Amino acid sequence: MDLHERLRGELQATAVSDAAWQEFLLKLTDLMGARECVFGGGQGGHTNELFAPHSDPDYVTRYLDVYHQQNDIMRAVADQGAGAITLADDLPEISDFRRSDFYNLYCVPQKFIHALALNLASSTGWYGTLVINTSSEITGTQIEQLRGLAPDLQAAVERWRWLAQLQVANRMTLSTLDLAGQGAMLLDRSGRVLDCNDTAQSMLADGRLLLRDGQIGCAETESHQTLVSLIAHCLAQPDQGGGRAQLSGSDGDMIVQCVPFLTEMHYAAPQRPSAILMITDPRHRIRQRLRGLTQRFGLTRAEIELALAVLETGNRKAAAQMRGVSDATARAQLTSIFDKTGVRRQTELVRLLMYDG
Repeated sequence: MDLHERLRGELQATAVSDAAWQEFLLKLTDLMGARECVFGGGQGGHTNELFAPHSDPDYVTRYLDVYHQQNDIMRAVADQGAGAITLADDLPEISDFRRSDFYNLYCVPQKFIHALALNLASSTGWYGTLVINTSSEITGTQIEQLRGLAPDLQAAVERWRWLAQLQVANRMTLSTLDLAGQGAMLLDRSGRVLDCNDTAQSMLADGRLLLRDGQIGCAETESHQTLVSLIAHCLAQPDQGGGRAQLSGSDGDMIVQCVPFLTEMHYAAPQRPSAILMITDPRHRIRQRLRGLTQRFGLTRAEIELALAVLETGNRKAAAQMRGVSDATARAQLTSIFDKTGVRRQTELVRLLMYDG
């Protein structure tokens, strides 16, 4: 079995996880009979990632902080261009390199005496190098093994960087909706939540939405069925553009819209969003206001709900009826709100909820 076949699973996993590069490098090190396989690179020549699973983390930190800028041999390797396989011992810079502090204080203690490098690049603008460090001279077999693996490594890097770039774009989409006060969730093809913004997180935290086994739902049965049907329809018939529905609950109504999520073919299937669910709560901004007041004054959940009801109905008795509690209970809760916030009348409370502080 060739090197590619032995590493097939690890190479496929690298597309969706930085941690998978560590596992790949560990196995590659063993199969190549090396001391360490190091992989790093970034955009515009900056080292944004560096994976060195066999190395002491203190050594890796020292390399990034001190030696990366002094590593003339890696600059010479990078000059060979994308796709080049370079034997470090053949470079004209090797003599000066072996006299450097980097070689003698960093490489020698770890027995990184010889090195074989492969330059890798992505169409996203990322450029990096895989370095195989050994204590003995690089063999012809090791060179041929790396040459045979090179196309698969290049394809893995391309998938990995495309996924990273798309994930950044997805986070920007979620963050933009957050700024607009709209909850948003990315769903996979099975309807499971892949990611969500802070507004959606707050809806989960206060129980307006529920997450069970990765699936989104509601506490109220009819609204739950409506939401599940909406998502299922969007996923099953993406060409129809999704749909919109209203969800009812004890904390007020919400509008949800599920829209098919179009993405690049390079996106790894397990992490590919198939739909985006957008949730609009007409009372989102006042809820934000109440969360701030809760932290400031220590209001309870019951007091927050009564304050919302007073704001909506305009008086205590109507608020008590809306909340399904007695007028005496509402009066006691309102008195507690007054004591905590320092206001004395309902009009002052409404002003505090809407504008003050």
